[in-house]
Amino acid sequence: MSFAIEITQTGGPDVLRKIDLAVPTPGTNEVLIRNHAAAVNFIDTIIRRGEMPEGMMPDLPHVPGVEGAGVIEALGAGVKGLAVGDRVAWMGPIGAGGYGTHSVIGAPYVTRLADTVGFNTGASIPVNAMTAYHMLVNLGGAAAGKSVLVHAAAGGVGTMILHIAKHLGMTVIASASTDKVGYAKDQGADHVIDYRTEDVTVRVMELTHGRGVDLTLNPISGESLKSDLDALAPLGTAVLFGFLAGPPAGSFAEDLIKHFQKSVAVRGSDIYTYFVNRPEEFSADMATVFGLLQEGVLRPNITTLPIAEAAEAHRRLEAGETTGKLVLSFD
Repeated sequence: MSFAIEITQTGGPDVLRKIDLAVPTPGTNEVLIRNHAAAVNFIDTIIRRGEMPEGMMPDLPHVPGVEGAGVIEALGAGVKGLAVGDRVAWMGPIGAGGYGTHSVIGAPYVTRLADTVGFNTGASIPVNAMTAYHMLVNLGGAAAGKSVLVHAAAGGVGTMILHIAKHLGMTVIASASTDKVGYAKDQGADHVIDYRTEDVTVRVMELTHGRGVDLTLNPISGESLKSDLDALAPLGTAVLFGFLAGPPAGSFAEDLIKHFQKSVAVRGSDIYTYFVNRPEEFSADMATVFGLLQEGVLRPNITTLPIAEAAEAHRRLEAGETTGKLVLSFD
């Protein structure tokens, strides 16, 4: 029996409903995967509430879920390097249907799982770890001896940033709420700033002896971009990858000109830009990221619920009750 958890109308977590679905057929360069686990992301909750930006909201009914793990059941024409029966993890676009028993995914976005990696762990990696790796390496020029300020360091992406940055030899300064300071330390941060009780910029400048950091990774936006620019070292880069506190506040022109002589850069990062425009490079980075998982560099902190409790997973995520990653299991 093929089934899925579907958003039938916008609203609270209770609008999620289980439905029966026909098993789809993969097209050219696609694979059919029988999902054993799917991860929960903020994008799922935003769609459920009907709060996607104009022109980006998918039609309803909609099956959420943009990453998962399972077993390949069928191959479309032209697929190379994968076989029926392979244990795999995947990342897909909006509409990939991870909250369903079956997903059809483009071959470049599917990677084999080592036998030692469980499906729940595999499902927890693609979005968060690829976002972290892409921002650190491809956008941020991460390298040994450089420093990075990580906002929301106790979240799913933040956890992966901490692991990868330390693996690359960076000095890591984490920003977290009071109750999550210990978690960020346990994940490898060299320094943790409690943003509820401390001024992040002031502490960064103290910790770096007035130089600032080479890189900031920021899913908050709002007022925080201005303080990131203050905290950057000469030739530093600020990367925005979310808007938890709303769009950047202030006058962008004035804020940038203030730091003109530091030659700083501001980058936006939507992992799907990389996903859509450079599939071969994305695929190679996926293999690298899952290699880091197998080596023990990535240590995802996972909370698992059965797929029948998808609504509870949404509630916990929106209430800020989680650290690390929420995964829905079909087993």
